[in-house]
Formats: sequence, C-alpha cells, structure tokens
Amino acid sequence: MRSNEVRGTRVSSAGAVSRACRPLIAFMLVAALVALLPVSRAAAQDSEPVVLPDRIEDVPSLAYNLDNFPQLENFAWRAFVALNWPSLTDPDHRGLPDRAKMPGDSGPRVWETFKARYELFQVGPDGRPIAPQPWATYDVVNPCGANIDGRAKTLATFSPFMDFNQFASSGAANPLVAQNGTYTRYETRINEPEYSALALSGWSQGQNLPDEDHPAQMPAGSIAVKAAWRLLTAADTPAVRTRYYVVENANVVDVAKTIAARRVVCSKSDVALVGLHIVIRTPHRPQGVWATFEHVDNVPPLGSTEPDAKQAGAPYSYFNASKPKRLWPKFGSPGTLPVSLARPPRINPAPMQVVRRQPIHLSTMAMSRYYWSLPGIEGTVWAHYMLVASQWPSHVLPVDPHNDGVFFPETRGENLVNTTMETYVQDRPSSCMACHQNFNARGHDFVGMLDSFR
Repeated sequence: MRSNEVRGTRVSSAGAVSRACRPLIAFMLVAALVALLPVSRAAAQDSEPVVLPDRIEDVPSLAYNLDNFPQLENFAWRAFVALNWPSLTDPDHRGLPDRAKMPGDSGPRVWETFKARYELFQVGPDGRPIAPQPWATYDVVNPCGANIDGRAKTLATFSPFMDFNQFASSGAANPLVAQNGTYTRYETRINEPEYSALALSGWSQGQNLPDEDHPAQMPAGSIAVKAAWRLLTAADTPAVRTRYYVVENANVVDVAKTIAARRVVCSKSDVALVGLHIVIRTPHRPQGVWATFEHVDNVPPLGSTEPDAKQAGAPYSYFNASKPKRLWPKFGSPGTLPVSLARPPRINPAPMQVVRRQPIHLSTMAMSRYYWSLPGIEGTVWAHYMLVASQWPSHVLPVDPHNDGVFFPETRGENLVNTTMETYVQDRPSSCMACHQNFNARGHDFVGMLDSFR
C-alpha cells in the first residue's frame, strides 16, 4: 500500500497521537495541501475543494508521485458532488444539473438520469436485441414491465438476477447479502458521449464489435457510473434512513416471483445507496480517471482516521459486531457463487460478515473530511459518503489505440477496492483499472459491458 508520506510529512498510524485527534490532523493536512495547490485565477476553481454542479474536466499533466494525490482526489470528489447534484428531469436535459438546487435538495441525481444498462441493451418481445432509443427520451422497454418508463428507478436487467452479481472479471461475479437479509443490487449508467459511442456503433446489438485489431475508443468526456444499492426493510429505522441517499419505491427484481415465473418480475422497495464507482475519460487521460466511494456505515473502520458507524449510534450494513471480525462466507462457498436462473438467489439468505481488509489512505480520508465540512455537503446525507480510492493512468495521451499503460497507483501489491463491489478480492492485488484491463486487452477500451457479446 502507499506510504503515509504526503509532501514530506509522515503521519504515523500507530504513534503517540490520540485516536480522537487523528481526524483533526488529517483535516489539517488536507487544508495545508490545498493551500499548496496552484492558485492562479484560471486554475483555482479546478484545484480547490468546492461544492459546484460542475466537475473538473481534466487534471493537468503531472509527474506521478505522492504529491499528486490531493489533485486527483479533489478531481474525484468534485465529480462525486457534480454527479450527485439534483438533476433536471425532462428528456431534453438528461444528465444536466438543476442549478436552482443544492446537493441536499430532493430529486433524482444527475447520474441517475444517465442511460441505464437496460436502455443500452434493449430487448424486444421476442427476446432479441433491438436498437436503443435516442438519448433525449425516457420511452424505452423496461425489464420490469411495459408500463414503466426510464424515469422510474429500476434495478433490473433483461437477464434475471444479473443485477445481483458484482463485477464479473476474474471470477468475482458474486452476490452480497446485507445484515438485514437482502441482496445488494447493482446498477450501471453511462452519460451521453459514452452512450452515443456504444449505441450508434451497433455494438449494443452485437454488430461490428471491436476487437484487438479494431479497438474501441470512447470519446473524452465519457462517464460510466456503477452503483451498489441496499434494500431497506422494517429493520432500518427512520434514524438509519436519514444517513443514506434513499430512493423510494424503486422497481427491484422479486426473488420468489422471478424464480416461479422464470422471467423478470419486479416489486417495489426503498433502496439506499451504499457504493459508487466513477470512471471519467478526460482529454489527457483517455483511459479514464477512476474513483470509488462508499457509505461510511458499510463496515467497521480499519485505518485510524476512518469514521465508525458505532460512534454515530448506527448499525453497520454488512457487519455484525457480535460475530468474529473476519470476512464471511469464504470466497467460493455456495453463498458467494454467481446467481442466475440456473442458480437462483435464496429466498431468505443469511447475512454476510464483511470487513475492510486494506485501510483507506490518510490523504484520501482527509480529502473526504474536508468536503464533509463544506457548505452544501455538511449536514446532508453526502457527508456520510467517503472516497475509498482513486486511480489514473501514468501515460497521458498514449499513441497506442488500445490505451495500454501503467496504472497509478501501481497494481503490484496495491489493493484499491470497494467493500460493496469487490467484496471477495480484498486479499490480492486488485484495482479498477487492473480488472477492466481484462476487457481492454480484447479491444473493448476498458468497457466491461461490451463483454456481453464475447
């Protein structure tokens, strides 16, 4: 893992400083780092932690060392804020923020008005792929029913139970059961530049697919988002709910009814956001800048500056403090195997015991604490979400059309994962870009969704 050295300052994780003081020290550290960032009039807005509906378009070309983490971590947080800004909701303004609102206001978020996976991979009544709709419409075939349009939160795909599984690379397509006995659901959405590139090419219908000799290349400005949602039950009190971004009456796959009907059948449920992956292609970094966020109540803290749900009187979503502090069940056991119609999820699954196996780096945690203190974030549910890790390519503007290059941080010995989306790969070197390189090597430009046609 990275050293805890930042700009020549070493902060010990087990020194004489009291645990209560460490979050303050981390906050002060980021404040000092921010003060050292470029402050020219042209660059100030793109260098400082601020709460705006606009993300940073790119990060200046930098030497790749520890001094750059604050810049990239600020880029990640600016993207998180902008993407979670309340969105305009009419079809002509999909993916655009409502500038009359603030992050704490109600309404769907900007990324929630991006196109969902099921909108890209449309399926007709006969089960065959059909052409996706233009960007500026919510009129689509919904896997939960013909009378549901694209405005309604839908956690489903046309393949039963696909949205129950984590990322499918390296055997990691596994389900995750929360402490309230519900399966975590996963959702992928893409913005207009990426959607247009995938839809207009015919790739979503399996036509003219890219390969190693004819690689894909997503345009600059392309954004892909993957979310992890926890279904809420009567076990989740009003006090618990207020700590999360919650979408009420979402359309979710009903396990029992889907097994019985052998097709997707949905029911209504309130869902809470517990994890968010973000990848943004920039002009200087066509391989993308990658970031992953989690809710602070997911699992117990591991690092000395990480927040603890227990201190807030809140339960962990994926950990029971009365049980051993280890990951359970073990990877490869029956409960962790990928689910499908052939191997359906259980009606009453046993909760899984999840822990964080690698600490969140000091500077990463400090950037989160800085954003939590800013007007517009402080006092809202977004102050309960933290940046877990960020990653970016070390080779800017590569001439290789495959966009191959070394990732930073390096993947050797590094583990940059989200406990809700890569639960079972925490004990081996892993990261966003390393996993998606499996697709990139096939000419898919890191886009995992294209692997549906492999």
